[in-house]
Amino acid sequence: MINGNLAQFLDTGWWNADATIYYKNHIYFLDGAFNDKREMHLWIRKWRVKNVDDKTYENVLDQNKNLIDYEELKMEAPTEETLREKFLKAKIWDGKSFWEVEKELVWLD
Repeated sequence: MINGNLAQFLDTGWWNADATIYYKNHIYFLDGAFNDKREMHLWIRKWRVKNVDDKTYENVLDQNKNLIDYEELKMEAPTEETLREKFLKAKIWDGKSFWEVEKELVWLD
């Protein structure tokens, strides 16, 4: 993982800190929360950007000023451990899992 500590990211960064990850011209914004039953939810929002310097990015907009390639994914599980495993195995990074692309991911915050 570029710009970040992998152990810290896997501990709390992946869901608790509104993490912004850059991968292959896209931002993946991760936002986690508990529901009223204390189950965990993770929203992953993805859109196309231009990487400026591995620390900042510029959104790429269409002619109507909408984000390009915008997608939203929601994951949920009864425990943090279960949700983390789902997240790490999910093929959300251009059809690859977290572990398949971990060395290419840029943690922007």
